Order: sequence, then C-alpha cells, then structure tokens
Amino acid sequence: MTSENKEKQLSLLWQNIFDEDEYVTNLFFENVYTVCQNPIIEEDGKILSSAFLIPCSIEEYKGFYVYCALTHCEHRGKGLMAKVLAKADGMLKKTGLDFLLLVPAEESLFDYYGKFGFVPFGYGFQAEIPTTYTEITDKYSNARDFRDTELKFPDCVTDYWASAVKHYGGKVIKADGIVSLLNETMLDCKKGRKINNTAMIKTDIKELLNLPCYIGITLE
Repeated sequence: MTSENKEKQLSLLWQNIFDEDEYVTNLFFENVYTVCQNPIIEEDGKILSSAFLIPCSIEEYKGFYVYCALTHCEHRGKGLMAKVLAKADGMLKKTGLDFLLLVPAEESLFDYYGKFGFVPFGYGFQAEIPTTYTEITDKYSNARDFRDTELKFPDCVTDYWASAVKHYGGKVIKADGIVSLLNETMLDCKKGRKINNTAMIKTDIKELLNLPCYIGITLE
C-alpha cells in the first residue's frame, strides 16, 4: 500500500466514522499526521482498523497519545482494535518510550481499555460552564490550578486542535496566561455542561502512575 493510498483511506474512514467535515480532516492530515505513528489492520489492501499515536510528554517521560481509534463499521466486533493496540504496544517498545495514554470517549470504554492494561490516570478539570463568554473566562481562570504536571503536545497538534475548535464554533480563551480550548458542546448550553477529561494510561513506570497530572489541551 502506498503512503498516498493509506492516507486517503484513513481520511475517508475518519470522516465516515466521526462525522467530521473535510476541512477539519484535512487540517489533521496536513499538520499532524506526519508526526504520528499509525498502526493499522488491513485486508486485501483495505484498512479495517487503525489509531493515530501522537507523541506527547509528561515531565521527563515520553509516550504516545492514542488518538481517534477507529474500526470500519462493517468489521466491528472482530477484535481488530485489540490488534491495533497490540501494534501500538510494539511501537512503544521499539521506540523506547514510556507510556500509552488515551481518553475514553464514553464511560463504558473504561472497562474495555482496562482489559488491555490501561488504568485511570490524572484528573480532569470539572465545573459547570456558564453561558456567557466573560463568565466562562472568569470561572475557568479561577477554578483551574496550573501547579500540577500537564500533558504536553507538539505545537502542530495544539494548533490543529485550536483551529478545529474555532471552526466548529467553539472558543479559544485566555486565562492566567494560558490559552485554553472550549468546544462548542461545552458552550452551547443554557444550564452549563461539565468538562471531564479523565484519561487512562498504560505504563510500567510506577512513579509516572502517581503523578498528579492534569489531562487537557492548552496552548502556551
């Protein structure tokens, strides 16, 4: 499979599964895809399942953020994601990095990823988000504590997230000198909505497991 064919298949699969529009999909593949490792499961030249391993760091530890794990709708329930995660493990060991990290999209997935050695990790900022922009800025600034460890991404990754959030009608706000992202689902509500970015991690490093790490997206 040529790299061009692979990228085209992944782009179409991404749009179909996540209902993403072409603009944001192109943003990812133009700005982030080249820095990712990309385990895939294919059959007869057709990609059936995949994930994007984005490089990231937590203090001195380096690892991969498992982003947009996806499986073709017609091939779910066949254990393909288990094979993708096994390949991700192999890439982690081959590169000598320290951890795999992911944020389950829904509560039920905590049990699923737990079967593969992932455990809950870090904490998410959680608060009721009011509806007006000025209140969001004030409350976000006052509620969040930046003294703990943060998950760090390359600039191209945070630039992509910022552009995607703004494209979908969200806000990029500045609080305490840090630019933070609030997507449209967090803003488009009358009574406020909770943010919860609790993650899961897979690592053999006990010291890393005990770090008080904030899991979120920020731009310096």
